[in-house]
Amino acid sequence: MKPLTAALVSLVGLALGCCIAGCGRRATEADCQLIVDKSVELQMKEMSETDAATIAEREAHIRSELEEQIQSCQSRRVTDRTITCVKAATSSQELDRCLR
Repeated sequence: MKPLTAALVSLVGLALGCCIAGCGRRATEADCQLIVDKSVELQMKEMSETDAATIAEREAHIRSELEEQIQSCQSRRVTDRTITCVKAATSSQELDRCLR
């Protein structure tokens, strides 16, 4: 598994575990994909990759690799506050804090 993919699997696992805690609503497919896409975007930018087409291609690739995890994410709970935080995150560290 490539380092970026391994890191994303870990992050998604963390996100899925965090989403189950507390109240909120059931996560939608869009919520789950947002977490994955934001993680890819931030990690690639931290690796100095800023080309939007390259990032979008990598997001699609990672989503297909994590399809089962994204589907299981939809049975978890998430708050609007968490999703707002994910959208606003500007670094992987901020994203990690959103999901705790």
